[in-house]
Amino acid sequence: MDGEAAGSATASQGIAWAVGAEFCPAGPEAAMNAAWQEWYHRRTVLVFGGAGFIGSHIVERLVACEAQVTVVDALVPGSGGRRENLHTVAGDIRFLLSDYGQVEQWLPMLEPGAVIFHCAAVNTHRWCNEHPDEDARWNYLPNCAVAAALRRLPHPVRLLYASTRTVYAPSRARAVTEHHRILPADIYSLHCWASERVLLSLNAVGHSVAVLRLPHVYGPRQRLEGVEIGFLGEVLRAALRGEPYELHANGEVHRDVLYVGDAAEAFLRLGCTGATGVFNVPGAYVSARTLAHILENITGWRAYRLVPTPASSFPPLSGKRLARALGWLPATPVAEGMRLTLQALRQ
Repeated sequence: MDGEAAGSATASQGIAWAVGAEFCPAGPEAAMNAAWQEWYHRRTVLVFGGAGFIGSHIVERLVACEAQVTVVDALVPGSGGRRENLHTVAGDIRFLLSDYGQVEQWLPMLEPGAVIFHCAAVNTHRWCNEHPDEDARWNYLPNCAVAAALRRLPHPVRLLYASTRTVYAPSRARAVTEHHRILPADIYSLHCWASERVLLSLNAVGHSVAVLRLPHVYGPRQRLEGVEIGFLGEVLRAALRGEPYELHANGEVHRDVLYVGDAAEAFLRLGCTGATGVFNVPGAYVSARTLAHILENITGWRAYRLVPTPASSFPPLSGKRLARALGWLPATPVAEGMRLTLQALRQ
């Protein structure tokens, strides 16, 4: 990726990017106090996909900060968007049942200093290759409409877009930085990267846009049914049901796994800074065998089997750029994150 797309990791402290809306200072001092939480107090915030897995956790934290939150979610079947995900905060938010691409529904709400957290997507990595037109309908074309609408807006807003690590080319690097070569793994990833470019172009017209590239995210409200629930969904479901599961490469496939609470906090912390461009959000880098042992310790599940079937590991995401911008990185231990996840899923 080129340097322009990576963007500026820090904002000048004390410079207003919108009327009455100075950014929080970046760096370790901000990470040691509640400045980022106070910044959202009474602020207008829209969350695209706010009834989904990651989006609902962002909404809960915004409500705790007493932000003025509007959730925009079409509740697309199979996407993970469910009203039940918001039951604890339903009385504290406005819910708009709408595709975020229908910009006329939410654009009038954007006052100066408003923030958009964009977590809306129909996340597939196999189905999308067979239905590229449908994938574009949900994951790319609406972002073109968003960008066109924001270009017409007379005042700047802050936007943070949830993207994926699968935009990167396969690599044997020790860690993947934001400047790593781009080679999307599938149509979904291609549309994510194209959406990144469309939305990041808004930085040139006065808006403040950042992209967060996420690894495998897990946690409460994770989807365990339906198509393409991913490795973490499959292994969590097997552990909860006591079902057999095969771990390829004798369990030595390594991947970043990110607890959803950390993912939500990364969005909120970065949102109140002036940092623009692309940011990796790293998780804990663990093997499938280690995950299975953790689940065994929590649940007693032993029905997993190590098989020699070849499989490739994913190099870890570098979090250096995010750490420079925030003075903070995700830190939930995998064992604790899995305990909280299983506790919630059992309920």
